[in-house]
This record gives sequence, structure tokens and C-alpha cells, in this order.
Amino acid sequence: MAERIQVELVDDIDGSPAKHTVTFALDGVSYEIDLNDGHAKELRSVLDGYIAKARSPKPAPDRTKRQQEREDETNRRANKQLTEQIRGAAQRSREQLHRQKSPDAADDAQEQESEAAAPAADEAAVSGSRPTGSRSADESRPAESQVTEAPDAAERPEQQDEDDAAVPAVALPLFSSATD
Repeated sequence: MAERIQVELVDDIDGSPAKHTVTFALDGVSYEIDLNDGHAKELRSVLDGYIAKARSPKPAPDRTKRQQEREDETNRRANKQLTEQIRGAAQRSREQLHRQKSPDAADDAQEQESEAAAPAADEAAVSGSRPTGSRSADESRPAESQVTEAPDAAERPEQQDEDDAAVPAVALPLFSSATD
């Protein structure tokens, strides 16, 4: 189906067919009005006396170099503060992650200590005596920190998901390098 749209200009004063759209401005506000020939001529004749005595406005002055430098310095300071905030948030995240992983490192250290004590206990058992100041293999490890086997592959992804969930979310400030 074809469609034809036809726009008709209608004089805004009396509703007759208009031939002109006249644009004018007053007090910094621009206006448009649709007028027929007679009304357009009438508006122009009324404004002619005022236009003859008027002057064209000066274009807005460009920003001075000093204003530009001041604005650039303000932007640099804001970007520096944002960068410091981002770095601080990243550092806090690293510290938090390190603290969360520290218990694992402590468990590894206990494992290494108990493994080092086990050969000494084995030597004592072979010789039939117990070295002074050393404990037996069972005494060297507290009950709650017994060495366990590594989790099988099926348990590891769950542990990774738990580790990922333990990492804190960091809200970083939003900024744009685009200048307004």
C-alpha cells in the first residue's frame, strides 16, 4: 500500500494558506511563525525600524588560554584522584585475597613441619630410642590439623567457586576521558 503525506503550511494568524516560515529572535529566544505574503510583509515592516537601529550580536568569546589551562588542571586533579581511588581499591582487594589465602599457607607450613618430624621419628623407631625433644609421628601433629589427601578433581571446582565467591566485589568510580 502506498502512502502520500502532504504538508500544508497554514498562516498562524488567520488560518489561510501560508507561503513563508519566518524566523526571528527576541531576548535570546528564537521563534518561527508560518505567514502568508501579507502578514510576512507586515511583520517585516514593523521590525524594519528596530532592525535599522540594532546591531548584530558579537559572537561569544572563545575560552582564554588561562581558562583552558585552569580547566585542564582541574581535570588532571580529578583523574589523579580517581586513579588513586582505583589503585587503593585494587590494593585492598589484593590484601583481602591474601588474607583469605593465608590459612591455606599456614596449613601447608604445618604439613611441611609434620613431614620433617616424621623422618626423625622413623629413625628413632629403627634405632629403638627416641631422640630427645622430638615427638612421635602421632604426637607431632595436633588432632585437628591432620594431613589430608588432596581433594579429588570433582571437589576442586567447588572449592574454586567458593574462593571466587570469597573475593570481594570492588565498586570502582566511573569516569570518562572525554572532555565536555
